[in-house]
Amino acid sequence: MYHPILQVYTEPHSKKEWATEDDLINLSNLIPIASHVKAIYNRDSFMRQFEQWFMKHHMGTFSHDSFILAPDARRNYFAGRFPEFRNNLKALDAVTESLYISDYNYMDNLLSELVSSFSDHRSCYVMESDNPPVPFDRFIRTATPGMPYHIGAVLEYHG
Repeated sequence: MYHPILQVYTEPHSKKEWATEDDLINLSNLIPIASHVKAIYNRDSFMRQFEQWFMKHHMGTFSHDSFILAPDARRNYFAGRFPEFRNNLKALDAVTESLYISDYNYMDNLLSELVSSFSDHRSCYVMESDNPPVPFDRFIRTATPGMPYHIGAVLEYHG
């Protein structure tokens, strides 16, 4: 499955400054599940879809190739996910020493579900300027509401 990697800047940058797949070729370990990275085929189409998603989820304002996160963007984005996270914590808390020691698959599954309910590592990634890509969940948690983010390169990875 293909997922996007958005490069964002706090100020507009010219297209010649945007990242390319060559910039990420030696950084494949940054997205552990990526088998390869390439430029997205139809950037304009992707940008329209991203804008529709952004507006549908009340994330803020979107204009051409830039967006501004609303003060409540984090709450809107993570709506409904906290209960899942809490349930995964409870399941982990209920683990006995015997299960912890002897049932690798069960424990591995519990831990994977907990991590996924906190940050989806199999979805969109964001590169701030030329920094390494991070999961979209992390970007939303650390991005500054009210700050304009200008989208540069739009790449995709296969994972």
